[in-house]
Amino acid sequence: MFAKTADELRKMIRQNPGVSTSTFIMDDSFAAWCYDNRDVLWLKSAFNRDADQDDCHRWRISAAEWKTNVEMAGVALGGKYFM
Repeated sequence: MFAKTADELRKMIRQNPGVSTSTFIMDDSFAAWCYDNRDVLWLKSAFNRDADQDDCHRWRISAAEWKTNVEMAGVALGGKYFM
């Protein structure tokens, strides 16, 4: 089962201690790409600004989905800011 929101991801992580957090993120999602290619500081900064329209176009996601994916990657990476 994959999380669709950051809150769902937080819940899955709490319910499954010891399981890799990335397990709950779809491999072909922008969240997974961010998890693999960005660090928590970048994600925090990105979360606090408007969505990157190039990313939205490339990934075929809305600005709200972009923000959700950035937050999910931050949660999965264990950023205290996102918990």
